[in-house]
Amino acid sequence: MIDVAADKQKWPDNLVIVRHGESLKNVERARAEQFDSNKLKLDITERDMDIVLSEKGEWQAIATGRALAKRPKFDVVFVSPYIRCRQTADLIVEQLGYKPRMVVEERLREKEFGVIENLTKKGIAKFYPEEWERRERDGKYYYRPAGGESYPDVGMRVHSFLSTLTRDYREMNVLIVCHSVVVKMFRKLLERMEEKDILAIDKTDEVDNASATTYSYDNKEDRLKLKEYNKMFY
Repeated sequence: MIDVAADKQKWPDNLVIVRHGESLKNVERARAEQFDSNKLKLDITERDMDIVLSEKGEWQAIATGRALAKRPKFDVVFVSPYIRCRQTADLIVEQLGYKPRMVVEERLREKEFGVIENLTKKGIAKFYPEEWERRERDGKYYYRPAGGESYPDVGMRVHSFLSTLTRDYREMNVLIVCHSVVVKMFRKLLERMEEKDILAIDKTDEVDNASATTYSYDNKEDRLKLKEYNKMFY
């Protein structure tokens, strides 16, 4: 018996992955790195999931939405439950001229940093010297802080989410709004990258706020192929 479903396209037509706009935490970390190299902990009191966009982050999201409005209509928008992502997604959708279905997706949440959350490198070394030694030994990719996640842990969530896409969103145009590590894990899985590839991106071509990474379905190769990475519209 011929399996007709096996001959059908299993991927979306287009997949656009956007990092959230600049957040107040991004501003605080940049300020600490530039002006206070001795700082041990960021001045953040909110839960990570409750941190909002900066004013700059809002206009970044608006600019990205205006650019995406010129592309094929999205059938669905998946968004991390974190406030900065939901704000970004809402601002993008406001620019589209139509309202695609929006789904809050827990598997797209930020990497969890456990006991080192909001600490600078010097703060980790001071308050958790054993964690610092483990981080230096294992490297950024495989290091899992106590109570947190490694890059591959995030990759397992993304892998599960991709199964949902191939099952329920074939031949559709999909927009995802998430976080920088999640974007890199999409690249790792869709492009079959290894640790060294992800670390190279992390070092030289970090995911910018409100930037778009786009994949389109390639019929000949029967897979999603990268069309653009880190595309900014502002």
